[in-house]
Amino acid sequence: MFPSILLHLSLAVSFAASIPIQRRALSQNDIIGLQLAGYLENLELSLYSGGCEGFTNVQWATDGFPATFQQDVCAIAEQQQNQTEFISTTLETNGIPAPQACSYSLSYDSPTSFVLLANQITSLSLGYYLGSLAGFSPELQTVAASILSVEARHDAIIRNGMGASPFPTNQDVPLSSIWAYNLAQNYTTSCPQQLPIDLLPPLSFNGISGSTLDFSWTPSANNFSAPVGAAGQNLYLAIVHTNASDPIYQEVQTGQQGQGTVQLPEGLGGVVYAALTASSGDLTYHELTTTGTLAGPAQLVLS
Repeated sequence: MFPSILLHLSLAVSFAASIPIQRRALSQNDIIGLQLAGYLENLELSLYSGGCEGFTNVQWATDGFPATFQQDVCAIAEQQQNQTEFISTTLETNGIPAPQACSYSLSYDSPTSFVLLANQITSLSLGYYLGSLAGFSPELQTVAASILSVEARHDAIIRNGMGASPFPTNQDVPLSSIWAYNLAQNYTTSCPQQLPIDLLPPLSFNGISGSTLDFSWTPSANNFSAPVGAAGQNLYLAIVHTNASDPIYQEVQTGQQGQGTVQLPEGLGGVVYAALTASSGDLTYHELTTTGTLAGPAQLVLS
């Protein structure tokens, strides 16, 4: 069933790729938004192409995946190719260079580890399209929404194949451009060019013990007056979950500089994102994800 559905979707996206958006319709927000979309699509294309070609049917079966799952992964790879070509064609038709593929660090050595990684990266791309819709011009909003819906289907197929719920939460988490770009850096080793989007100090989750999340970050100068983790500075971990307009702020218990823990609140599920901030909750989601992030964001897959 899935391969047939994906084939029809692939043909639809391929048809859309033959109709580039004209220059008069592209605002500066459209250009930057499409360049970041292309940046993320290149990452997904590398991931799914590797998953399609990297394992035999026997390896997929040995890891317990359905007989058609490799076909699904290969169909997703084809759709990622079509989406990448559509974005590149739209940019280049309007005289804007399209992002070139980067060198990536995609750590997987089995079908199971590939699928776990695919869930992380597809959730990132899905969140970007969801969070960027309002920034596009009306013509591109429809295009971005159509890609978003396909990304959601990809994620559902991947999650279903790994035995997880294909719909773990009532709502997906939107991501701002700056958060999406910084999350993609976790899988990128070098690029022919960087996008005009700020790079933030990284935040890393080290593990969960009970409800205690252990994490670390790189202390550095930032938009606030005090260096991250300076003496007397209260720090918080802002957790963006399904209700993105109302992040949860948990006070950080700091150890040595650049390390801390927080208590995860009950009721979280699916994929959530978090960032270190000096705010205890007075920032809007937009402020948090544009100027209020001291380090991060980082992604946490809870279910």
